[in-house]
Amino acid sequence: LEMILMPINDENVNREILCRTVKLLSLPFISLSTESQECDSYVGSLMDANVPKILLMHLKTPEEIDFEKTDVILQLLLRLALMNSKACKDLAEEINNNSFFHGLLQYESDQIKDTSLCLLMKLFPHLPEDSLPDHKNLIEIIRKSDNSDLVEKAMLCIIQLQLRKPANQSSDISKQIFTDRCLPVLDNLTVT
Repeated sequence: LEMILMPINDENVNREILCRTVKLLSLPFISLSTESQECDSYVGSLMDANVPKILLMHLKTPEEIDFEKTDVILQLLLRLALMNSKACKDLAEEINNNSFFHGLLQYESDQIKDTSLCLLMKLFPHLPEDSLPDHKNLIEIIRKSDNSDLVEKAMLCIIQLQLRKPANQSSDISKQIFTDRCLPVLDNLTVT
């Protein structure tokens, strides 16, 4: 594992090498059962090797937006967070300011926003207050997105934010946005 990780430890690694390495690190998840001891051991090895910290370093690097790089890194981070509660907590601790989610939620790609919102929902209970995204990012997704899955996830994140906020702070979601964008999503969620 150390040998595989060596090239991506460098912040200036070629993007193609980075993407291929992250894809290589993701391969075992295709064949391993999520409930297996082998999968737990593999996730533990990735965590011991500080893979989330390394990957977050590459997402925080200020450069032009690179869809493939961002997508493969987010997919692996989400997989780690979903597979192991300790990995989830450790990953949340590595995210130390709200600019991480702010940047990801600004992407033009619905796929990046979707994976980012899934990761945010999974990490929410473990994220420190200063790592939580601004509710305005989430409202913007609700306001502008035609993708009902994104709207639904953004709404769930707003609810989680509201539960963690002091009672005197509001989410600034207007009645018009709620009526036009949120109610149809809530109607679809209603069990009949």
